[in-house]
Amino acid sequence: MKKFNNEFIKNDGGRSIYHRCDRQIDNAGDCVIRACAIALKMDYMDVKKQLFAMALENGFMPNSHQNYEPFLNQHGWFKKSPLKDRCGRKYQLGMMPVFEDMIVKTTGHVVAVVDGVVNDTWDCRDYCSNSYYIKQK
Repeated sequence: MKKFNNEFIKNDGGRSIYHRCDRQIDNAGDCVIRACAIALKMDYMDVKKQLFAMALENGFMPNSHQNYEPFLNQHGWFKKSPLKDRCGRKYQLGMMPVFEDMIVKTTGHVVAVVDGVVNDTWDCRDYCSNSYYIKQK
């Protein structure tokens, strides 16, 4: 286990290849697609197409946990309970122990953590982890 090095990298997961990303405020609502593309090292559009296809099939929205959790499971990623400190409090992203690459679910947001570094379009290190996904070996 290693600790977060408390770094942040601005990373859109490849969205800028396919869509305009020149707005000051990022409100595209694609955090699940970005996080999956970054953590799984997949093309943004491939992830988007797969999530939308699953959503059409199962009736949930593409960014709902009922949709992206089976997607992650198909790729060998499985959900874990939130890590807590000795006092029973959930860790903030910037202070959370890291075992390997992770996809972390916070309140209303999903973010990729690669090599202990938060990868997202905005700095969300002060958000608390509600659960996380890691690749099963």
